[in-house]
Amino acid sequence: MGKIAKNYLYTAAYQILVLIAPIITAPYLARVLGAANLGIYSYVNSSGNIITTLTLLGIYAYGNRQTAYVRENRDDLTSTFWELELIRFFLGAIGTVIYFLYGLANTEYHLYFSIYYPYILAQFLDCSWVYVGLENMKPAVMKNFITKLVNIAGIFIFVKSENDLWIYIFLLAVTTLIANLSIYMQLPRYIDKPKIHTRMLPVHLKGSLALFLPQVASLFYLQVDKVMLEWLTGTTSQVSFYDQAEKIVTIPLSLITVISSVVMPRLANEHQKGNLHEIQSLLLRAGKYALCMAMPMMLGLFCISQQFIPWYLGEEFYSTSIAIMILTPIILLNSLSGISGKQFFTATNQTNILLKAYVTAAVMNILVNLLLIPRYGYVGAAIATVLSSLSSVIIQYHYLVRQVNVKKLLNYGFKYFAGAFIMGLCICLFSWRLEAKILTTLVQVLAGSAVYFLYLFLTKDSVLREIFCKLKIRILQNNK
Repeated sequence: MGKIAKNYLYTAAYQILVLIAPIITAPYLARVLGAANLGIYSYVNSSGNIITTLTLLGIYAYGNRQTAYVRENRDDLTSTFWELELIRFFLGAIGTVIYFLYGLANTEYHLYFSIYYPYILAQFLDCSWVYVGLENMKPAVMKNFITKLVNIAGIFIFVKSENDLWIYIFLLAVTTLIANLSIYMQLPRYIDKPKIHTRMLPVHLKGSLALFLPQVASLFYLQVDKVMLEWLTGTTSQVSFYDQAEKIVTIPLSLITVISSVVMPRLANEHQKGNLHEIQSLLLRAGKYALCMAMPMMLGLFCISQQFIPWYLGEEFYSTSIAIMILTPIILLNSLSGISGKQFFTATNQTNILLKAYVTAAVMNILVNLLLIPRYGYVGAAIATVLSSLSSVIIQYHYLVRQVNVKKLLNYGFKYFAGAFIMGLCICLFSWRLEAKILTTLVQVLAGSAVYFLYLFLTKDSVLREIFCKLKIRILQNNK
């Protein structure tokens, strides 16, 4: 089995747990902590993510790429790792000061910001970037897997009432820190004792800054919504409605974005070797798989949301179903952005294009938020997210089509949209009179999956055929 396939399976296994975890914990937390408390957590989390992203200066993505460039030379890899770790140490110190100053300024939530700090520290100490660049996802995936299981258990054991919000935040923060520290133990397999060339530090900083600017712009249309909701409405319930919808939409999206995370290092390595034909082949293949999954997930979630949320999160969160319906297009838009930005432009070091796309999206997101949030709350934030994501995709593909022949992606898109549209109609016909309960959702999901699978089978889809062939080979190998 090739590295890409193996890494996808490792990462997909973790993403399945990521998918299952909120399905298990979200209904419990919604009823125990309530919308207002979950909104507080979302605000603290988003604020922390903004601060860590701003202070880390794109060093994670830069580390992925540089590791992919030098991984075949152990001395170069060792030097690169320790140089980037030294930079992360200083950036982390600066970020810590900024984080605590911001927490002190938020007097109402100061306690929660303090409890959340181990999570912030975990981001500064994270070294999983080196495993991603090495195309060895197993260590990073395993630590995330164990962390998630401990978190799930801790939530049910220790979080019992509305007064336990601090416990929920503390559990997430501490387990993440322990997990990020644990993978340092596996580094000696790839990295030798510290070797630092100080002359390279400015070079690394310059390279990370090139990736940092697109990340900052991306951050403003992915994280700032929740912060602006709290600032402009003054109610954490609005933050919670939007955040829960975004998390649910992200569940299916996470399975698709795995493709970007495992393909990018290979693209970077092929770019370093000048293999343009292989780059295009990998890109189109990854895009085909992404579109095959994105279309049914987008339309399926749109169709089931109103009969899903009332039994899943409770009547208090009914507004979340409306936000989900508005946000579902980002499943497709982020999948398309993953093909162009997270794979091609990052791997080929064309961050100037990403900067244009993300800055445009960030400006649009902030302006639309300012215009719509005061009047429409979480609905305005959801609309702003979709419009900003659309603008980013349009700009990226304006440049992508000049370098790569993506006509096949358009054909794939039409084909999979047709199948997903038929699936959506069947879901609505099967269940439009059914009540909002778990059985209804099961009927919708099973019926929709069966219809889409039948469509792929009747159209002799190549993705389905490839999956069947790989499964057949694995079964034959296991039987020998």
